[in-house]
Amino acid sequence: MKRVALCAAILLVIILLCTASLATISYYQHHFIQSAHSLEQAVYQCSFEELSTRAASVCRDWLEAEHVLIRFIRHTQIDEVTNAMTRLEMLAKYGDLSEFSAELGRIEALLQHIYESEIPYLRNIF
Repeated sequence: MKRVALCAAILLVIILLCTASLATISYYQHHFIQSAHSLEQAVYQCSFEELSTRAASVCRDWLEAEHVLIRFIRHTQIDEVTNAMTRLEMLAKYGDLSEFSAELGRIEALLQHIYESEIPYLRNIF
C-alpha cells in the first residue's frame, strides 16, 4: 500500500512540475508577443533612436527570461529567438525598418512554435 501511495505522490509531483513549466512558458510567450506587437506599432510612430532603446529594453528582458526558459526548452530554439532579439536594436538604430519588421514576425513565429511544441499533444509526444 505504501508503494501505491509513493507512486501516486511521485506522479502528482511530475504533473505539477509539468503544469508549472507550461504556465511559465505560456506567460513568457504572451509577454514577448505583446512586446513585439508594441514594437511593431512603434515602428512608424517613434524616431529610430527611441525605437532602438525600446528594442534594447525588450532584448534585456528576453535575456533575463532566457535563464528561466532554458530549463524547460531546447537550447537551439532559445538561441534562435536570442539571435533575432539581439539584432533588433541595431536594425532600429540604423533605420532598416523592413528587416526590423521581418525579425519581429520571425520572433513571434518562433515563440508560437516553442509554445505549441511544449503542449503535450500526441503529435509532440510520438
